[in-house]
This record gives sequence, C-alpha cells and structure tokens, in this order.
Amino acid sequence: MMLSRSVVTVLAIIFLVGCASSAESPRVHSDLTAVQAQQTIRGYMTDVLRSLPVGAALSKTPDNPGLAVKNHVKPLPNPCWDGNEKSSGPRYLRVGYWITGLPVGRVSEEFLAIQEAWKRNGWQVDSSIPSVSKAALPDGYGLQLQDAGKGDGSLSLTGFSPCVPESTIAELQPDPTTIERPS
Repeated sequence: MMLSRSVVTVLAIIFLVGCASSAESPRVHSDLTAVQAQQTIRGYMTDVLRSLPVGAALSKTPDNPGLAVKNHVKPLPNPCWDGNEKSSGPRYLRVGYWITGLPVGRVSEEFLAIQEAWKRNGWQVDSSIPSVSKAALPDGYGLQLQDAGKGDGSLSLTGFSPCVPESTIAELQPDPTTIERPS
C-alpha cells in the first residue's frame, strides 16, 4: 500500500522536528543511585591524587586563605535540564575540592601531570580554555581542573556525575573535608 505524498510529507516534518528538538531529555542512569555516583566521583578524584607528589591532598579548605572554602558538605545536585520550567527531575552531582600540599612554584608541572594521567587513562581531555582542563570519561562522569590564577599553586578539582534519579538524592552522604593521597 502506497502512502499519499501529503502523508509522507507530514511524517517527514514530524520526524525532522522531533530530531532537531533542543529540548531532548537527558539520559538518566536509572540503575545508578546518587550515593553510588558520589562514591565513583571520589574514586576518580583519588586517582588524580595518585599522579601528584606525596603530601598532596584534596580539601574543602584551600592552602591560600584568600580563596573561598568549598562549603558544600554534600555534593550539589544540579538539574539535568536547561531553563527554569521544571522544578523536579533527574540530577547530576557536582563535587568540588582544592588540591592542597603542592610544592610552591610547581603548579604548571602538576597541572600538566594531571592532564597526562587523564590521557594515559584514555579519557577525552579538553584544554582549549587557558588554566582549565576537562576530562570526559567513557562512563559519563567528568572532571575539571582549574588554576585559580593566584600564582601559588592553587588548583581546584571538580567532579561531575551522569544524571541520576532525583529520588536517590536524599540518600547523599556528607563529603569528607579532606581526601589524602593514597600511598
């Protein structure tokens, strides 16, 4: 049975409009809880510490007293959608720390060491913005390294999760104030 030209045209328009929609829903990892995502981010951040010298750590308090303390006790559950038309739905987690205990004057070397470690892991690294490097991991997680620009080795590390069901956000545990470099 042949479809009429007008029916085919209407179906084509519907298909094209649907595919071009910028309001596409984010992929929600329904089998991933916020607590699991939080633990995975911490694991990736701990891996970053392994590429740094002994004495390096992640801390909510920076070595430089002129920089802000990362006051968020728990990960920030950010919406996985654009705009303010919704108030509920899937969330991605954002966890931030300062990298502390780095030797003064070696911020550039340590920044590059982290980028190289990410590349060795096979992660997609974007360093197109000066003093910022981002790693996209194959499992949907991400890391961002940023130089605070103070000339004193102040680097921040932020981890991001894939979208998780909003119903699991209440289970989040407080982040540790410090994560030590594994030996």
